[in-house]
Amino acid sequence: MNIINLDKHKKSIIINNMKKVIILLVLILISLPSVSDEDYDTLYDNIEPFQTKLYNDIDPFQDEDTIKYSWSPYPLFRTSAELFFKDIKIEPGYYLLTPRQFNEKDYILFKQNGKVQYIIPAAKKEATPFNFYNANVPPMAKTKWQKFASGVKKKFYDTAKDSGRSTPPNSLVDIKVEIKYIIMTLYYGEDKYTVLFKRSPY
Repeated sequence: MNIINLDKHKKSIIINNMKKVIILLVLILISLPSVSDEDYDTLYDNIEPFQTKLYNDIDPFQDEDTIKYSWSPYPLFRTSAELFFKDIKIEPGYYLLTPRQFNEKDYILFKQNGKVQYIIPAAKKEATPFNFYNANVPPMAKTKWQKFASGVKKKFYDTAKDSGRSTPPNSLVDIKVEIKYIIMTLYYGEDKYTVLFKRSPY
């Protein structure tokens, strides 16, 4: 009987020690900064704001897009919260997002009513994954009126195509919220742009 009690006592000690080790490991893991936060910190710190002022806040390449495409190629983005990039605060509202390159650096232009309101540098530019739009942008279910409007639009496009205009690039805006950052990913044609915003100005 004493031997059995001794075995139970040893098992109890071992179990308690294992619990302590597991709790210690969990505490260590919680105290470590996440890899993504470290990467975002480095990316954010290395980004330099756009230094030049656009003349009359007009996108210098906007007319080219108007001539090149059959309709506006810019994806519409809505934010209901303020977005912070260094000393820039983007107010809530609707913006047309336009990727541009100035001095071999990539930027995203936030436009309203044809005027550039903000210019935010892209933290990263990568290739859009193969078949991304087919996998992530399902065809929209259309009413009879929408089908009719699409037919009219297609007929207009077929006519416009004869004049050299083409369909605008596919696009998608994705938002991901982290502890410190709001990560905006703009998929535009064959390119994928990552833009970082702080959740607070501090």
